[in-house]
Amino acid sequence: MNTASIASIPQTIDKRYLTRQSKDNTVGILGSSKSTDEILDYMDKCSQITKALVLGGKNIVHGCGNSGIMGAAYKSAKTYSQKDIDGRPAQNLAIIAKPLWGDEDLENCIPLTYSNSEAERIEKFAQVANTFVIFPGSSTTLQEATTLITKNYYGNPQDKKQIILVGRDFFKGLVEQYQKLYETKLIKCPPEELFRVVDNEDELNKLIK
Repeated sequence: MNTASIASIPQTIDKRYLTRQSKDNTVGILGSSKSTDEILDYMDKCSQITKALVLGGKNIVHGCGNSGIMGAAYKSAKTYSQKDIDGRPAQNLAIIAKPLWGDEDLENCIPLTYSNSEAERIEKFAQVANTFVIFPGSSTTLQEATTLITKNYYGNPQDKKQIILVGRDFFKGLVEQYQKLYETKLIKCPPEELFRVVDNEDELNKLIK
């Protein structure tokens, strides 16, 4: 599995991945890093959605890993990606957590950089992608989702991200909380202006251009 070290990963992101064109063509996929029974259906959805995005020419950026949503995104992007001049899957991009988890396969992706904390990693995801597809996961996934949603609310309109949550049942409570914030005038826009929620690939395809 992990045949490379953190020393082989760039400290800073290559400028070509920071252009508006590259960010518009890159989709961040976030979600559980564990393969629990409750997540298996979402793992299958993630594999199919990632395949469709890659075959449609999109780059995929994720947190690497071998299990759960992260593993499903990684393996699908690796399988269907075009190869670069070194034979690596050019559309399979990753931002690596430091220290390494131990199950990363750094040889079959493009590690863009590494991060020393979850907060830093979310910032780096936001630097390289303008669309995020977020599947069910643990508290870290919820942190990623709410941080990106907050950036949409308080950030510059030109930097607004397209955030798509997959799983109406799973994210029901989050939607209700943001709806309550809107109804009590604690935020000034309805939830659907900050993020959207879907259940399947067909609904997703109508949103991602």
